Amino acid sequence: MIPVTIAVIFIVFLIMHLTPGDPVALLLGADATPELIAETREALGINDPFFVQFGRYLLNLCKGDFGISWYTGNPVSERLFSAIPYTVKLSLGAMLVAILISVPLGVIASVKRNTIADYVISVFAMIGVSAPTFWVGIMLMLLFSLNLRLLPSAFDGSFASYILPTVTQGFNMLASIVRTQRSSMLEVLSSDYIRTARAKGVSNFSATYKHALRNAVLPSITVAGLDFSLLVGGSVAIETVFAIPGVGRLMIDNIKLHDTPTVIGCMVFVSVMVSIINLLVDILYGLVDPRIKAQYLRENKNAGTHKKEKRESGASDLETV
Repeated sequence: MIPVTIAVIFIVFLIMHLTPGDPVALLLGADATPELIAETREALGINDPFFVQFGRYLLNLCKGDFGISWYTGNPVSERLFSAIPYTVKLSLGAMLVAILISVPLGVIASVKRNTIADYVISVFAMIGVSAPTFWVGIMLMLLFSLNLRLLPSAFDGSFASYILPTVTQGFNMLASIVRTQRSSMLEVLSSDYIRTARAKGVSNFSATYKHALRNAVLPSITVAGLDFSLLVGGSVAIETVFAIPGVGRLMIDNIKLHDTPTVIGCMVFVSVMVSIINLLVDILYGLVDPRIKAQYLRENKNAGTHKKEKRESGASDLETV
């Protein structure tokens, strides 16, 4: 996680450094004098060489200091931690919607292969993958907010205002998971051990949902974990369309203002969350499929045995000398 985070910080720092425009001029406005601009640039350390600024930021980050926002003058950590809960709530809701709908639809599409149900689910998934997220959000807003007047169109912090953005983001996620689950389920259902189970008298329901599903869900976990990490990192389109003050919208707004400390603080959060979620997905593999856990334990045991033999061989060589 540490090398990945440092690499992300360096890339974002470099991009923000090379981006045209003077952040101090944007901050002070058109009436600022050249003397005031030069004094502010010196106070913020913008006149220092790139690697001096980068090293200073890394040193402060090791102390837990994300820096001060150039635009508001407040600590970046305060702005970031106030935006994180909105993004996390949206991400968890979208993930719940996607998992509860996509896995059953993928299983049904594989079991009912080449039937009307399979065709309808496949078309539904294709629309979900192809349709832009912001367009789906606007269409749902027009239908449920402006025409039916059932849900609020803009985010106001209430539970009802989470429904439309959650469904919008979940629709985009479930489409990709449905296709993955269908393909994986078809492969597992055609495997030898499923045919053997059915030949021994196991019912189709038990063979499908008890034996096949557990092995077929691993690719879906991979796709869901990747999508969830991107969601937690901030769904820019959804948060912009529904005016949600989350991490994605915070990052986009401050990119426009050239507020480098705030942008990098958002990216640090994104990179750390992606690394943590990938770790949790790997752990979940072992819980879902015992073969992966057994392989991991076996590899660790073999590595430990190899190290022990190497130490004993080194001690024997030392005694010989």
